[in-house]
Amino acid sequence: MDPTVVHVELEPGDHGEFEVRWDLVGDPCAVDVAYGATPVTIDHRHQFTVDVGVTFATLSASGDGPHYVSVAPHGAGPAVIAGERRVRFAGLQNFRDLGGYRTASGGRTRWGVLFRADSLHKLTAADLRVFERLGMHWVFDLRGDQELATHPNRVPATQLAVVGRPRTDGAVDDAAVRADWAASGDGERILRDLYVGMLVHSGPLFGRLIATLAEPGGVPAVFHCHAGKDRTGIVAALVLLAVGVDRETVLDDYELTRQYRKFEHQQDSFTNMIDRGLSPEVAAGVLSTPRWAMSDAIDALDSDHGGIEQYLTTEAGLSTAQLDALRNTLVS
Repeated sequence: MDPTVVHVELEPGDHGEFEVRWDLVGDPCAVDVAYGATPVTIDHRHQFTVDVGVTFATLSASGDGPHYVSVAPHGAGPAVIAGERRVRFAGLQNFRDLGGYRTASGGRTRWGVLFRADSLHKLTAADLRVFERLGMHWVFDLRGDQELATHPNRVPATQLAVVGRPRTDGAVDDAAVRADWAASGDGERILRDLYVGMLVHSGPLFGRLIATLAEPGGVPAVFHCHAGKDRTGIVAALVLLAVGVDRETVLDDYELTRQYRKFEHQQDSFTNMIDRGLSPEVAAGVLSTPRWAMSDAIDALDSDHGGIEQYLTTEAGLSTAQLDALRNTLVS
């Protein structure tokens, strides 16, 4: 059986190096490892050839990123690409590439075309140079008017103010939200209800975002909110489910915020919640990443909305042709 690389992972080390791991099926063979700053293999430069039987290597990469590797059987066979899941910025903690996830069709989501992030107002001057290299066609800001006024985006963006409650006169009653949150004794339950509420009250906005991604020139794109966890998490879940990524992988992706955006990065948010009347325990819960809360939202997507495709073609207003175009765009 001809050798084939079926999986590649790229993990950053502590001193600028990367550990590359891969799975090979078929006849044993040596493996070629190449590296580049884009997810296109023709842009990658050969780094070294690894002996037969070895399934990992350490790579010294240069520059600020992003970083991509391609691994192929030596001398023949297609290469498989992997990227750095978190794109490293000085001002952001939670800017992530949604590439490399397996889909039900047997493909994988493409690297370097769709990203999720925390608020881009924190991009530094050096970060802006890295951001420019990503070649974004679209930036979607999921924050509300007040957040946008307080912390304006540092790059041109399309605002889609996602909410988890009914709008009154075009806006959500922020005072009522604060009162309800302050009265609650369970921060994780607040998140669960917020996620389920977004499905009810923001469907058309999700449709606009996904329709844009599916259009020619719709990617590369990034969507972000404040922390890159809640509003961003729901959008990421909908897009990944729509292209055939399985539920557990979607939940794993949601939980990655816990790995990258730690409590020390959220001191301002924590203090703000305390000032608005939340107890420390409730505030900590709201800042957490409870897998069960996002899992409940996916359950609600199935039980209350008929599943991902039914939801996107009714509440979100998409056509089956647009969903097919989305899969063609995002899956290789």
